[in-house]
Amino acid sequence: MGQIVGAAIVSHHPGLVQPKEIRVQRGNGRDSDLVEGFERVRARIDEVKPDTFVLFDTHWLTTSLHLVAGAAHYKGLFTSDELPFSMTRFPYDHAGAPALAAEVEKVAQEKKVAARNVVEETLPLHYPTLNVIHYLGRGEKVLSVGTCQTARLKHFLQMGEVVGEAIRRSDARVVLLASGAMSHKFYDLDHVPPDPRVWHPDNVSEPENRALDIEVLELWKQGRHDTVLDRFPELEAAKYEGRGAHYAQMMGALGGRDCRARGMQLSEYENAAGTGNVHVWFDLQ
Repeated sequence: MGQIVGAAIVSHHPGLVQPKEIRVQRGNGRDSDLVEGFERVRARIDEVKPDTFVLFDTHWLTTSLHLVAGAAHYKGLFTSDELPFSMTRFPYDHAGAPALAAEVEKVAQEKKVAARNVVEETLPLHYPTLNVIHYLGRGEKVLSVGTCQTARLKHFLQMGEVVGEAIRRSDARVVLLASGAMSHKFYDLDHVPPDPRVWHPDNVSEPENRALDIEVLELWKQGRHDTVLDRFPELEAAKYEGRGAHYAQMMGALGGRDCRARGMQLSEYENAAGTGNVHVWFDLQ
């Protein structure tokens, strides 16, 4: 019987895979704490010894269907069409989780949830998967889950339930990784950040969004996912990345509003182009 042994919300922005000297320069002499934060997340992962990551990808936008990437292996070079000068010919090479992906589709059919398994190895991947695996992967199988842009909160929770049930029917030890920012409103092209350290939280685009992020972080620390989910319209108004699908699907897999997993903040809360970014580990033991 499979088991979810850990879960985390993690940042993935392209600045994190730029050369360190560029990150330090942008940080006014100090690197982004999210980079060292990945090491802290990995230490937690090592404690629970998973063999598989299920990664909720906020850039893999799908339409009218939830999708999972179920090929046996993914290998290639990635160039971002969004930010090609930050990520060009970025190599990736990792195992997929085809058996788990097939089980997701089977459970979805049983529960009448619109979800399918994509087994084509040429499926384009996205940097919310690739950047996180770059820092956290140690040979684990990886199952990427898309963000259906025609879904609402209830649908994201349902898809998470499907993923959770598929894991229980498998033989996998899984860590869930919700890859995305918190508030995700970019600042304008000619905006001058108020703090010279680009990563500084004062550079998050709107004070109201920053305040909401801090409130949500505190609720996560308390394990009050019911309250966060009840406030989902506020998250959507603050443009949470992927409309918050990464978090909502992860919560669906962990029991939805009944989940009381307490969050441990493993990085500083930081800005990236106006968006709020952080790593938070949820201990399920």
